[in-house]
Amino acid sequence: MKKILCIDIGNTNVVIGLSTEDKSDFQFKHFRITTNHNITVDEVSITVWNILNLLGEKTENISKVLISSVVPEVDVQFRLGIERILGIVPKFITTNDIPMEIDYLNRNEIGSDRIVVSFASRELYSLDSVIVDTGTATTVDFVGDGKYLGGAILPGINTSLYAMFQKASKIPKISLETPKNVIGKTTEECIRSGIIIGFAKAIEGIIVEGLKEIGKENPKIIFTGGLSDRIFPFVNLPNKIIDKDLLLKGLKLLS
Repeated sequence: MKKILCIDIGNTNVVIGLSTEDKSDFQFKHFRITTNHNITVDEVSITVWNILNLLGEKTENISKVLISSVVPEVDVQFRLGIERILGIVPKFITTNDIPMEIDYLNRNEIGSDRIVVSFASRELYSLDSVIVDTGTATTVDFVGDGKYLGGAILPGINTSLYAMFQKASKIPKISLETPKNVIGKTTEECIRSGIIIGFAKAIEGIIVEGLKEIGKENPKIIFTGGLSDRIFPFVNLPNKIIDKDLLLKGLKLLS
């Protein structure tokens, strides 16, 4: 069976997902690699080749490649590297490719990733939804009656931690484990509580206030992104789920 590659190029990571052409099949085999803003065409070709080999997939079995990118400086390298190794010109998804009404003053300002996940939430879950994506930036996007309505952007969790390490000499580097208590008993516990629970409550507040603005009471709330499972338990709102493959699923729906 032919396969498709769905690629999410973010500022911190690139996620490469492999799935079948069957649009009812949303299972992905995927790899997450660090985004190299200076990557070469050769490195892209080698990376894709190695990943397919590790997955036991032949290059000739790949029929389509769809990409969502918020790192335009590497787009040419990915296009040329993929075309060289697969003989396929990848499709870079823009907001104009997505069949969704967008209520935004300048749609060209919106990262394609935000619209892809919003489109996927509408198609797979609900006409009314909120999507929380925890990446380099944390985005909270609102969909009402199947239309993209805009959202809010916060710093990413790791971005905030890095800034704190850089500016505060006595702040230690920590692992982002889920805090057991709000009140920490060590500096590391205090940082975990402040960052994770603090972000969760900021997100919760944005969702509550945003829903008042759009007049919706019980939408589907979908958490996605690498750190979504850390934030998820501390957002006390109903009808919430985690779907870390939401962007890949959106790309597949657009294939």
